[in-house]
Amino acid sequence: MNKKVWLAGRAATVGAHVLSEKIRTVPPRAAADVPTSGVALTPEWLTAVLCRGVPGAKVVSWHSPGGSSGTSERAALRVVYNAAGRAAGLPTELFTKSSASFTQRLLLGGADVLHGETQFFLTFRPEVEMEAPRGYWGAVDEKSWRSIIVLEDIDASKGATFVHPTAPLTRGQVEDVLRNMAAYHGAWWGAPELKVLKTPTDHYNNVADMLDFEARCKVGMERADAVIPAALRGRADRLWAGTKEGLRTCTDDLPTTLLHGDSHAGQTYITADGAMGITDWQVVMRGGWSYDVAYFISSACRPEDRRAWERDLLEHYLEHLAAAGGEAPDIDEAMLRYRQSLFYPLSAWTFTIGRAWYQPKMQPDEISLAIIERIATAIDDLDAFAAVGV
Repeated sequence: MNKKVWLAGRAATVGAHVLSEKIRTVPPRAAADVPTSGVALTPEWLTAVLCRGVPGAKVVSWHSPGGSSGTSERAALRVVYNAAGRAAGLPTELFTKSSASFTQRLLLGGADVLHGETQFFLTFRPEVEMEAPRGYWGAVDEKSWRSIIVLEDIDASKGATFVHPTAPLTRGQVEDVLRNMAAYHGAWWGAPELKVLKTPTDHYNNVADMLDFEARCKVGMERADAVIPAALRGRADRLWAGTKEGLRTCTDDLPTTLLHGDSHAGQTYITADGAMGITDWQVVMRGGWSYDVAYFISSACRPEDRRAWERDLLEHYLEHLAAAGGEAPDIDEAMLRYRQSLFYPLSAWTFTIGRAWYQPKMQPDEISLAIIERIATAIDDLDAFAAVGV
């Protein structure tokens, strides 16, 4: 079936569910129930999902001190347990992300990322020693595309400060993020459990089937013309060919591991102790290690810092990858794979700034422009076209 026809049908179904939920809301009671939002909860439901495995434990009350809305609905939770729950040390400072609105459900469901954080936090996260939130429950209702994930509230539990996407990071902070990447890459290197996840090519196809990805990237290149190196201006077609080849490489040519999938600095945080962590695992996927590493280094580092640190950063990552159980390539191959993987990050951000009127504004233009400049400069500096043969 044509994906756009299918999506139109899903939109009608999801819209009908959203409307019916406004007319008659059924409070969630059992773990199998998926709430209509992250605050449409009951003590019974919270008991079912948070107290499983602890005999006699119950949630007696809860409240939300606040939240925000974006591509998902976010809300902090504070939970009070009975004596059995308190004795077991069950988590009290929590955070929910949910697909509450029609647009959130259609965007996340159409892009096939509703299951991402549930898969990461319940299956993959427990097996990795890294700085990232802990997850306690996640579920998706396939008919309505309602979804919810219940996480550790790292703002409260760790005093986390979330990093601005273009904030200047120190070399030590960049290395700390790369150690985290090496930890989850190494822990899940070649694991058969990864088969449930989409690949980089799958993710691109999911988005492109909803929107004209290539056309929006071309518009984004035009809008970002002033910050793009002269050698890349007017080369949207060649950059797009590089994107397709880079995605193919990360999907087909490299050993498979766990990927974050959207690894810019805005997905990181700093704990009160100064440790760097990684959050927002909505786009989790499987593919080649360089997808995450190239995306992070090229978008998070200012050009002058990247030029000074680049090779050392890769060597640092490879050392920790080997220690975590991955098969680290030598530095020359790693540099090649890094160069080959620079194109999709650029396309992701030109797509963001090249949005059509009907697309959500996912980032302010000034952030998109700053990151496009960083990645485009890396492509130019490293002759990434030669690395992919286009």
